[in-house]
Amino acid sequence: MLTQGQNNTLTRVSPGTPMGHLMRRYWHPVAAVAELNNGQVKKVKVLNESLVICRDKKQRVRLLAESSLHGNASLAHSMPEFKSLRWSYQGWVFNSIGECVEQPLKRLGSLFKDRIRTREYSVAELGGLIFAYLGPEPVPRLPRYNALLWDDAVREINGTVIACNWLQVMENLLDPYHVEFLHGRFFEYVLRLKGGGQLEEFLGRYAPKPIKKIAFDLFENGIIERHMIRSEEEISWKVGAPTFFPTTTLVGSVENSKVINFVVPLDDTHTWFVVYLVERTGIPIPWEETPRFFDVPGADDGGKFVLDTANGQDHMVVVTQGDIARREIEHLTTSDMGITLYRQLLMNQIELMERGGELMNVYQDSDRNPIELDNLLEIA
Repeated sequence: MLTQGQNNTLTRVSPGTPMGHLMRRYWHPVAAVAELNNGQVKKVKVLNESLVICRDKKQRVRLLAESSLHGNASLAHSMPEFKSLRWSYQGWVFNSIGECVEQPLKRLGSLFKDRIRTREYSVAELGGLIFAYLGPEPVPRLPRYNALLWDDAVREINGTVIACNWLQVMENLLDPYHVEFLHGRFFEYVLRLKGGGQLEEFLGRYAPKPIKKIAFDLFENGIIERHMIRSEEEISWKVGAPTFFPTTTLVGSVENSKVINFVVPLDDTHTWFVVYLVERTGIPIPWEETPRFFDVPGADDGGKFVLDTANGQDHMVVVTQGDIARREIEHLTTSDMGITLYRQLLMNQIELMERGGELMNVYQDSDRNPIELDNLLEIA
């Protein structure tokens, strides 16, 4: 159980908040590469900052603050140009570092444009995703998880915008016991109500097995979750599944297939949940083809939860806790040890940041990148 003050500290991500400061020390995915292939300017939000993202005519990805600084009208309806972005309203042009370099409607020779600047943020493309860094200098290295770099793999990316605080989504990922009940017994109940042939296939192939015990351990880059279903020789117990601090998790990993989850705080009450699926084929695949991306709704157009999918079930659980869960009235048990450990880690890292210490999973040293998921998981 947390106090209301502690809950506010851990959940709020706006500029100037403790968690907002901490989250800005890390890279976060803000879009899929496939979303920018049509040449349009896309409006995005991350850490409660409204931004626009696009490719200019030089194919360079640009990420700028949405406000144009002229009556705060949005830059979302701008036109990409060569190494620049032209605002549709007044024709102002912003260069690659956010400076206003042209104001066609101002008198010739005016220096007013020299005082106008919008903020531009660091971006990087990796594995079909576009990552952004919104924090202070120096900019850390983007963790180059090798599953994002494999040249012999097929990839698929999907994303869900969830109307709740990011911490609820993370805590759901750190609760292995919910899989047996929510995605097992409740899933079976939903399929029985629907009838049809899905139930037999689910019971035969997909129904999760009961977990006998769990454990959580800190490691250099975050937390390892381990669970045992049959014996301690299982990879889920001997090796486990990592959460790379602060919000990247690896789940369901087998030798040639990985699922990486990215939890992105959009603001205090909305989260982008990105699922990155990758499967090795053993045959080199050209990178010219962008991994496809699609939105996965957790609720239908009428707001009804999609309960016959695992994604929809998770969506239901985190959203029904409210915009921001009231942790001062919760009741945790020993099975919630992963959630407790994660909250402690968040608090510790905030305190470390305020003391000017070296944060977990933040690297300037190229020798410590890429983070090799295979090496970590001891999978050949």
